[in-house]
Amino acid sequence: MAWWRARAPNDTVEDYVIGIHISLGFFAFLFIVWRVAYRLYEGFPAAIAGTAPERWAAYLVHRALLIILTLQVLTGPLYLFTEGDAVNVFGWFSVSLPLQSSEAIHELIEEIHVVLGVYVIPGLLLVHIGGAIRHYLAGDNAAEAPQPPTDR
Repeated sequence: MAWWRARAPNDTVEDYVIGIHISLGFFAFLFIVWRVAYRLYEGFPAAIAGTAPERWAAYLVHRALLIILTLQVLTGPLYLFTEGDAVNVFGWFSVSLPLQSSEAIHELIEEIHVVLGVYVIPGLLLVHIGGAIRHYLAGDNAAEAPQPPTDR
């Protein structure tokens, strides 16, 4: 969405794209908070396939994704709140916190949000998807499939 915002032909289109970005971000926030809470409660499944370095990489990437996504959905609203704005969700309702006095951290929060969204999250997703494709093509998930009963 930020890519489309940067290429908007005028302020009206830019405001529209940002409105959608903020509204979808609100729902992403809810989903990511649920996902992180679920993963913390249930724990991570054990790595069953691949070499030790691959299992270690999977361990790191899964945890990094959850941490970075959490930071992303927290810095988005903080960016707005430190500017004195509210999270307006499709015009249905708004969420606001009075953090205008925190303007000193506004630019830092914006930079973190942009760097995570433009570089870090896409990079981690590419590694994650690449690992999933590698495991699928190598047949590493065969151990998870139910085995047919034997006649003994």
